[in-house]
Amino acid sequence: MSFLSGKRTKKYTPVKGLLRSMLRFSPLFCLLLLFSLSYISVAHATSTQFGETGLLSQPTAQTLHEGNICVGIWANCSDGVDNGSSSSDDSGLIVPTTITMGLGTFMEVYGSYPNLLFNDDEGSSGRGFANIGFKFRVYGKRSDSFRLAVDLQGRQSISDDPDFDGLTDYVSRFIATIRRDTFAVHVNAGYAFNESPNTVDYDDQILFGSGVEYSFTSRLRLIAEFSADTEKISDLGSPSEVTAGFQYFLTPHLTVNLGTSVGLSDASPDWRVLLGLTTCQGVGFFNRPVPKLIDPDEVVEEPVEKTIKVSKIKILSPLLSKASVADTPIGHLEIPVDDTDEAIIIDPADRLRTPESEPLGVSPIGSIGALTPAVKSPLPVHPFPAKVRRRFRFPEMTFSSNQWALSEEGRRSISLVAEEIRKDNKYFIISIEGHTDNVGSETYNQTLSFKRAVAAATHLVLRDGFSPARLFVKGHGESRPIEDNASEEGRALNRRVEFLILVPEGFENVEIDAHEKNVMLQKDPIIDPLAIEQAIMEKTGAETAVPMGAFSQSDKAGKK
Repeated sequence: MSFLSGKRTKKYTPVKGLLRSMLRFSPLFCLLLLFSLSYISVAHATSTQFGETGLLSQPTAQTLHEGNICVGIWANCSDGVDNGSSSSDDSGLIVPTTITMGLGTFMEVYGSYPNLLFNDDEGSSGRGFANIGFKFRVYGKRSDSFRLAVDLQGRQSISDDPDFDGLTDYVSRFIATIRRDTFAVHVNAGYAFNESPNTVDYDDQILFGSGVEYSFTSRLRLIAEFSADTEKISDLGSPSEVTAGFQYFLTPHLTVNLGTSVGLSDASPDWRVLLGLTTCQGVGFFNRPVPKLIDPDEVVEEPVEKTIKVSKIKILSPLLSKASVADTPIGHLEIPVDDTDEAIIIDPADRLRTPESEPLGVSPIGSIGALTPAVKSPLPVHPFPAKVRRRFRFPEMTFSSNQWALSEEGRRSISLVAEEIRKDNKYFIISIEGHTDNVGSETYNQTLSFKRAVAAATHLVLRDGFSPARLFVKGHGESRPIEDNASEEGRALNRRVEFLILVPEGFENVEIDAHEKNVMLQKDPIIDPLAIEQAIMEKTGAETAVPMGAFSQSDKAGKK
């Protein structure tokens, strides 16, 4: 502050200020980096410089899922914008910080503070307010291509000028997202009710913004944004900016954001540079209800007459397909196949990986890279149809809580099913498919379902002697629910792994001779568990392998 003019005088340029801020906050950046690297979850979600889930500055209709939290720190360097205060219209640097929390499957709460430097550059940056808001996804599921959200936000200005400090604005917006694979378009429109200071009359504003993103690779997301609002101060024009930048995922949970903006009117800064570091984790700050245990004293034992339950189990032999058999230990795991002509397409790229094979490619469904087995297989090398003859469904108890390693009950159940299906002499293959509920990010659920499917397939090879040449693995994530995820019971049923016993087209009457059966059902393990783990790491994009079955604390946000 100059004592002669009574006006604030800049003592550093924005570039010097940026370097000084980077040095000042380098310990905080290091702490954020160490914090995020201590986890190995997959959560390709990130927040904007204002806190809500989105791009660089523009929000999307996606919401952070329950049990997840995002924290970000940004550097915002701009040429300055006139907001009517004495300190505006000068170039400046601010360092906003943000936080976002998922409160449910469709809602998030977020907030931000404009400047950790406390250098009174908030007004000139055009971002001189702290905010808190709620965003609700009102249409579309997390995996749908079209989603619609409503955003409600309160803002309070932060300034050293008492006339401009503490002004409260209220903002409401509708946000729409259309996504097609690696490309997405986001549009938002809303209205801002602005409180005026004593010296300047602020007009209410109509807000508009849009953004386009393209996932160039699994780690790199290219972004373009546009914003245009109506006049806030008469005769100063309507603020509007164009931004181009990218988000790069250093890890699945640590993101670097970089963007440059150009102002299109006098009410916007001529240029702006954004640099942000955001991290998102599934910390699990909510508690799930624990089932009540019945005290043994309250249980009244009554004699129960044992009866033999009779159920229909479809088997591979057509001559016995309509026979009724007594209930077996696997009867509760088998799901009747209503349509014996039901067929699915099997991609050879889904075949389980073995050390003695060469890669063919990657399945578009998102499962493990396929390999040509060392033992010659009569199966086609291109996608082929296969009919579903039997279906087995393993519930969530098959796996240890919050992990993808098989539980003792899971290993026992899979071995019982393996013993049953290996009795038949008909030619068949097995498709092992993992599923989850919708708790957690799409990428996390996709990875978890795939890991559980691979774990089940590996058990068939290592413990039950099946050849990986006949095993095909897929992870569907949350995309194929069998019940409504709105209830705990429905989510529990959706957390499952299924075995589909398939007969490839043209192999309906083929029987397995003694030699072929010995090849198909190996007696000794032929696959290295580390090779399976390494294949999982390659598919999920991780840098290093971890002990099989180990999961980070972020994966314990909810029981899958």
